[in-house]
Amino acid sequence: MAPLLEIEIFKTIPSITEIPIQSFSDSVAESQNIDEVTYKNVETVSPSASIWIYIYLAISLFLVFRFLKNSFEIYQLTKGKHKRIGKLKIIKNNDSELVSSFFNYMFISENQVLNTEDFESIIKHETVHFEEKHTLDIIMIELIICAFWFNPFVWLYKKAVLQNHEYIADDKSVSSGIDIENYSNTIINLGHKEYRIPLTSGFNFIQIKNRIIMLHQSKSSVLKQTLKITSVILLFAGIFVFSSYKDLKAPLVVVLDVGHGGIDPGNLSDSILEKDVVLNISNLLASLSDENVEIILTRHEDEFLELSERAEFINIKNPDLFLSLHSNAHHDESISGTEAYYNSENEHSDISLKYANILVEHQKNYFSSRGIKKANLYLLRNTSVPGVYLELGFMTNKSDRVVLTDKDQQIKIAQSIYDGLLEIRNNK
Repeated sequence: MAPLLEIEIFKTIPSITEIPIQSFSDSVAESQNIDEVTYKNVETVSPSASIWIYIYLAISLFLVFRFLKNSFEIYQLTKGKHKRIGKLKIIKNNDSELVSSFFNYMFISENQVLNTEDFESIIKHETVHFEEKHTLDIIMIELIICAFWFNPFVWLYKKAVLQNHEYIADDKSVSSGIDIENYSNTIINLGHKEYRIPLTSGFNFIQIKNRIIMLHQSKSSVLKQTLKITSVILLFAGIFVFSSYKDLKAPLVVVLDVGHGGIDPGNLSDSILEKDVVLNISNLLASLSDENVEIILTRHEDEFLELSERAEFINIKNPDLFLSLHSNAHHDESISGTEAYYNSENEHSDISLKYANILVEHQKNYFSSRGIKKANLYLLRNTSVPGVYLELGFMTNKSDRVVLTDKDQQIKIAQSIYDGLLEIRNNK
């Protein structure tokens, strides 16, 4: 069940916005603006991905700040006077009643009263922490938490790592010749829980009962159980980290300019209007909008907009691509196929050309390819983002017209355009 459980980090809500589109009666010709035409207000639904990104970044930055603050505090403590015993530098402080260590620095309270046996046990215990480089493990898990704090198994993994450190230190301390009963009494005597210095390993951080039980088990039993616990925790942590992961790559934002509309019917053939064909396909394409490709429509019903209004809307939205959908026409009814236009003089011409090729390639199952052509159309020269005009077949060609007007084929065309946009997004 674990791989099927999905903890969503970000979820982009598709944004479908309305505004009319440019009239386009021929694949190379521009429509003239029509003055004094009113249009409906546009309501924009903004995606919520940014909210979750900000929340994630805010918490991560807080945890990073906390890590740096704790590191600085420990650095300040290490500057204090110390007394060297064996491999350790003993520093007395008032920050915590607990005994703890950071690399070869051991911190002990000035008010701590210990007999000789207890002190020797603690020294040996903290020396093991230093020799086993447990501080590096703690630093690593703290940094992992800064990035993956949203996964509960990372926090459980941290607890397991700390517990395993204490078991290892206990076992090696007793194996060095320290009497197990005296050592157990030391754990009990110092087993109170209070504030400890962050990022440190400590003699009395872990549950007393568990440590006493582990001490009195055989070495092989301790090792086996520790390996089992660690393996299970690592396994589940890995499974849930990967199952909770969603592609953090930003969605491809596309303003879909729905050709013509309202008083501008576009091309007409056999009583079929271009504006209706591209509207149907565009609405189907918009329904596929998701966290990977966000589709923003200029219009979702039969309405008209000036070319200048369309260009302004595109520039305000500042998408990764604007795609203007049309269906072509020609006096020669034998001409068929799909073709795309881009502005070679636009600053994004190379990107536009690349996108145009991908989009045309994805239409080969429905229309023959007529290639990519240069054009100085109004929207192409008055927008500041990569732009492509996509002509979906010829209204004047019988076979193309059948495909364009068939509802099932329209669904497939919309899906093929989405697949092309998804390829663009994945190759960005």
